[in-house]
Amino acid sequence: MYDMPEFQSLRREYLVNALERCASLEAESARLRSGEAVDLKALRQEVHKLRGSGGFYGFTALSSAAAQAEDHIVLVLDGELPRDDHQIASLVAAVVTAAREAANAFGL
Repeated sequence: MYDMPEFQSLRREYLVNALERCASLEAESARLRSGEAVDLKALRQEVHKLRGSGGFYGFTALSSAAAQAEDHIVLVLDGELPRDDHQIASLVAAVVTAAREAANAFGL
């Protein structure tokens, strides 16, 4: 399925949109590192979207990085882990890196 021309076009379009989302994630990551307030529920929703959609489009590294970030944020939100904004920022940065690597591999 992933090698069908029609699906390749959809994958390319997905990556373009994912890179746009990642600009927002980068900003959130910088805010976390600087100590500014960040809504972790909203951040979790953004990485959750990339987790599912990345997997659907065959970008497993992106989906995996987003899964790690989302799972960690959920544990923080549930009070099972202490909030460490620098650690969350690093996990979010890994999502951005995975998206960029997928885009580069795709020729974007």
